[in-house]
Amino acid sequence: MEELAKKYCFLRSLEYSLPRDPKEVTESKPGLFFVFVDALEHGLRLPLPTFAIAILRHYQIHHSMLQAQSWGFIIGFLVRCLETGVTATVGLLREFHSVNASPGKRGFYFKSRVSQAKKLLVEPTKSVKGWRGRYFIVRNLLGFTPCPWCNSLDTQRLNQRKTLSEAEKIDLVKLSALAPEEVNSVVWEDRLRQVRLSMSSSQQARLDEEEEVYTGTERGGVQDTRDEPMSSVVIEGESRIKPSSGYNVFVFYFKLSFLTYF
Repeated sequence: MEELAKKYCFLRSLEYSLPRDPKEVTESKPGLFFVFVDALEHGLRLPLPTFAIAILRHYQIHHSMLQAQSWGFIIGFLVRCLETGVTATVGLLREFHSVNASPGKRGFYFKSRVSQAKKLLVEPTKSVKGWRGRYFIVRNLLGFTPCPWCNSLDTQRLNQRKTLSEAEKIDLVKLSALAPEEVNSVVWEDRLRQVRLSMSSSQQARLDEEEEVYTGTERGGVQDTRDEPMSSVVIEGESRIKPSSGYNVFVFYFKLSFLTYF
C-alpha cells in the first residue's frame, strides 16, 4: 500500500480501505468514487480531471462499470488535447471514440471508432487480466456524485455524432492532423506530468503543506497547471467546467480484494 501511494504521489492526508460491503460499489452516494487499481496504470489520477467527470456524466456510466483500460482513452484524449492546445469536449471525443458494452460481462469500455478514417489513439496490443479483483474506494470526493448503477446503456444513441461548433470544427482539424499513438504510451507518467495531470513527489510535498489539490483544468478562469494555460475543458450544455470553490479535501480508502458483484 505504501509503495502504491508513493508511486502515484497520494497526498499524506489520504486514507485507504476496501468497501465494507461489496454491494457498496454499486451505490451512487455523493462523494463516493470507486476505482480499479489497474486504472491508475492507464492514466487515471486523483483528484479526477473535471473532463473525466464530464465523460462519466454524459455517458451515464457508473464508474465501477468502466473497464480499467478505458481510462486510457479518456485521459489519453485529454492529454493530446492539452498538448495541442485544443479544448477537450464531449463532442470531440465522440468524433474519435465510441462506448461499447463488454461482451459476455457487465461493464463498458471505450475504443477508437471503426468508421473513423484517422485514429487519434490506437488500442493496446495486450489486454489486462484480473483487473476486476483489485480496487479502492474514495468516500469524500467533493463535487462528485456517481451516475446511477446500470448494466445497460443505449450505446447506439450515445455514440451518435452531434453537430460541432465552429470552434470544435477547427480543433477537430488540429487533432485529425496528429499522428496516431498507442494509447498506453500517451498516458505515461512523464506526459501526464507535462500537462499537469499528475504530480511529482516534490509537488506532492508542496500540496501537502498548502492543503490543496489541482485537476489539470481551470480554476477561477485560469487553468490550474501552475504554468501557462495549454487548453481548457468544455462539456456539452455548459460554457465551461470549473471545480467547486475553495480547496477540496479528499479522504481516500484503499485495500486489495476480489469483487463479488460481477
